[in-house]
Formats: sequence, C-alpha cells, structure tokens
Amino acid sequence: MIKRYGVVIRSSVLFSIVFFSSIAIILLKFVFRNNNAVLRLDVRFLLACMLFILFRLFVPVESPVTSNIPICKIYPDFYMGLKEPLAKVAGMEISIQNLFGVVWLIGAIIRISQFVHEYVSIRKELDLFDEMDNPRIFRIAEKIGKECRRKVRFKFLVTKREETPFTFGICKPDIVLPVPALELPDEDIYFILKHEMLHYYRGDTLIKLFCELLRAIYWWNPLVKTLGGLVSNMQEINVDFKIIRKLPELEQLKYSECLVKIAKDREERKRKRKRRNREAWMISFQGESSTAVRKRICLMMQNLEISGKKTVASILLSVIILGLVLVCPNVFVFEPYHIPEEDAAGSFGMQDGIFYLRNPDGTYEFYLDGEYIATVSEVAGDAQIYNSLEEAERAQ
Repeated sequence: MIKRYGVVIRSSVLFSIVFFSSIAIILLKFVFRNNNAVLRLDVRFLLACMLFILFRLFVPVESPVTSNIPICKIYPDFYMGLKEPLAKVAGMEISIQNLFGVVWLIGAIIRISQFVHEYVSIRKELDLFDEMDNPRIFRIAEKIGKECRRKVRFKFLVTKREETPFTFGICKPDIVLPVPALELPDEDIYFILKHEMLHYYRGDTLIKLFCELLRAIYWWNPLVKTLGGLVSNMQEINVDFKIIRKLPELEQLKYSECLVKIAKDREERKRKRKRRNREAWMISFQGESSTAVRKRICLMMQNLEISGKKTVASILLSVIILGLVLVCPNVFVFEPYHIPEEDAAGSFGMQDGIFYLRNPDGTYEFYLDGEYIATVSEVAGDAQIYNSLEEAERAQ
C-alpha cells in the first residue's frame, strides 16, 4: 500500500490498473499494425484512447465504488510470501514487497534524473546555435500563424549538427532547422514549419513529455514504452492528416515527397555522424525509421473521408478501451483470500454478528454470522474491527 498526499494506493488496485491497461495497449498495438484499421477507426479516436490509458496510469487511485474478487488458490500464498518479513532493520520489517518498492523508487529517481539531465544538455547545446535572421522563414511562419489563428511565439535556430528539423521547449519553443533544409523551396519549408508549429499548437510536446515521465516511473514495464511509441506515431499521423485534409491531391503528393526528401538527407547525414538519442524532449519533422515514414505516407495515400460507419467503429473501440482502463480496474480488483488453518479450525458461529478483520495492506475482511463474505476497502457503519479471528471470538 502506498500513501501519497493523503491518497491511499493499494497494491492490488495498482496491479489491476497496470494489468488491464497493458491489455488495452496490446489491443491498440495490434490495431495500429493494420493500416485499414487505423483509417477506418479515425486517428483522432485512436490517439484519444491512448491518452485515456496514459491518464489512468498517472492516476492509479481506487474508485470509491469497487468490487473485490477474492482469490483462494495460489495468489494468496504468493501474496503472503511477498509480505512475509525477511529481516528487521532499525526496527523496520523488510519484505520482498518492500524491497520491490525501494527498487522501483530508486529506478524511477535515476530515470527522471537522466531525463532532466538530458533536457539541460540539449538546452545548453541549443544556446550555442545561431538564431536565424531569414525574412523568408519569418514570412512563411507568419502565414502559418494566420492560418492557424495563433501567434508565432517561436525562436528559429539554424545548425549544421542535426539531420532533421525539430521543435524543442514547452513555454518558449525553438524550431531548429538544419542548414540543408534552408535550401529547400518555399513549399517544402511551408510543410516543415506547419508540421512543427501544429505539433506545438496541439499540445503534442507536452503530451510527449508526460509519456516520457510515465516511462521513467514505470521503467520496469516494457508496455509503457510501447504506449509512448504509439502515442508519438499517432501524433505524427494526426498532424499529417491535419495538413493534407484541405490540400488538393497534387499538393498531398508534394507533402509526401517532402517527407521523403528529409528522410533521405537524414539517412545520409546519420552515416557521417553518430547522433545521441534525445527524442524524449523533441518533436521532429521526420525522426522515425524509414519503415515508420513509409507507413505515414501509405496512410495519407489511402486516407478515407470520415463516414458514419467509421465513426461508429471508432466509438466502439473507445468504449472497449474505456471499459478496460476505467471500468475493469474498479470492477475486477483481485484480492487474496486466506485464513490460516489454525484460525479456520477454530472458526465459530456468531448469530446476527457483523465484524471486520483488519488486513496488513489496509483492506478489511467482512464477516457475517462468523463467515467470510468479501474483502473491502472501507468499513461501513459502526461494526467492530479485529486483528484476528481469535480476538473476535474472545470479544463475543
């Protein structure tokens, strides 16, 4: 059990949330692999489903209304083994569960520290870049700002060190353009800047930051990394579709050609220079593998108009994801049920008697007429609470 700011997070509830969220991530992973499914489900709904999972993992708090499912075999012994004291240090009992909690915390602190160090390193490096003084870039950026009805708040930097245009920063964003990108025609510059500016305007930079923070917290769960990758991919596809939605077919092809140009230049420059992995803090125009870029282009070429059937399918998937992420962790909270044999042998009957037994993890076993009914998180009314069946028997 973890208590944070007065909120109790039970291990069984945390396990249930992680378990059902993992199922939802696997489901979305399979959906994303199929281009037709992505198109027919609508990328906006898919991204919303991923954000639901992201939010639930960030807030692993038990709902006031829960339904605990007692498990009588295997799980109780495993659960009690985790809580069994292995040693006593400075008056504190050390168990496997406690050790896991400490390792989890230390790992999260290390990952978050690395995350912050990465930000500081990039910030220092960007301070060495030259600020751009290019009327052509400013004119195109102003045009995009008017189209989006937003103010242009970006600082434009130029560098010879990077392969791909990217956006960095939350409050004071920078758009970094490599020197070769400046040699592209106005149309390509327009596509690049609009892509980067839309990412920022839509909050993708902040969402990506939360994904990386969640990955640092759940460093032991590879599916959280998968979720971050899915969110990043859907952000790219979402922006691609936003850009091409109102473009004529020929202009859509030109946007795809621009993606290919940047991808080729990036691959050539990567052979000459080893680049550090700093994607956690960046939103780049084309920072993925060639396979991911090919998928983006295929989806754009196959893009379908949103239809009633498409919307219905998206809503159905959203309902399934919401059920797995928001409903199931409250309906299916797996609780170990275990009564020591010595207590079970001495069980007694209490006519019209209601009482609770306090469990080490903060839950309570509810008894009616001397028989176990369920494990609950709160005590109702003024019923008696005991620490063992023997204590309850003596009190009668």
